[in-house]
Amino acid sequence: MKIWLGIIGRALIEFVIILALVSIAAGIAQSLGIPSGGMRFIYISAATAALTLSPLAALITLFLAFFAFEQTRGRRLVSWLGLLFLGSLLFSLGIGLREVPLFRDVAAMTAGGSRTLRLIPPGTAVQQGHTAVLVSKFEGTEALEAAAVDFGSDYPRLAYTARGSIDQGTGEVDIQGRLYPAAQAELGPRDLVPEASLFAGSWIWDRLARLDSLLLCFAAAGGFLLLAIGLRFLCRITGWPLANALLAAAALAGLMILDAFLSGSEILAGAESLLRRLGLGFWGSRPRLFPDTLVLAGIEALLGLILGAIDIVASPRRRRLADG
Repeated sequence: MKIWLGIIGRALIEFVIILALVSIAAGIAQSLGIPSGGMRFIYISAATAALTLSPLAALITLFLAFFAFEQTRGRRLVSWLGLLFLGSLLFSLGIGLREVPLFRDVAAMTAGGSRTLRLIPPGTAVQQGHTAVLVSKFEGTEALEAAAVDFGSDYPRLAYTARGSIDQGTGEVDIQGRLYPAAQAELGPRDLVPEASLFAGSWIWDRLARLDSLLLCFAAAGGFLLLAIGLRFLCRITGWPLANALLAAAALAGLMILDAFLSGSEILAGAESLLRRLGLGFWGSRPRLFPDTLVLAGIEALLGLILGAIDIVASPRRRRLADG
């Protein structure tokens, strides 16, 4: 039990470190396309990313715990229960972060719009669409010696003001009673891993972040967790530790891709059709008693339990070799 608790404690420290690293990396990646963001924007982006990427940090921590529990040489069932407890704790901590005032306030700030307007360079005429605007100098929320030309009409109109107010929400300057754009569109944030955009919005961390119901959130996380634990046998499937580590890492990466694919495909619709043919008429009722989130969680949980049962029943490889 002492070794078991030691693994849990070390895993919690690893989870905090991994979550901090991936959140900071996500915050920096978000700021690359926004030169005017500064350190404050990195902090806001990193804190917001911590709310979303906690399942990813939990999965990486669970992967490291596979090998830690395997080295204890304990019973398979005890090891499996330890991983289940650890995974439940890690996912619960990630979901619970949403209720922490610090992260909740930062998320609200981001939702409310933390983007900084990028004003046009002073002393340079900038054309956007049919309008060209020139501002000599910016002073607080006002533009000094601002001029604008509208080329959208047959007779271009020239407007000038010695001091015009700037709308902080839109970045438009008031010149002779008409609003002209005095801010340029911000560059969009860059993806840390551009390839991940293929399943944007379908990753497990994206889906959990969108769920408002805690019941559905824990159900989705539970199904994903059971399937992940079902892959723990890969950490000892061969006699080479490095090969086992590569196989386990590849399997967990494949699990994330499979989970994202299943959540946005027609497979769930096929499962619904199958349940209806089995006579489960309540499935077609409106509103649904079992949303797609629960269906996917049930499929993943069933596969994970099957793999886990096979893993627990099968004898260890080293024991087979000793008996032979």
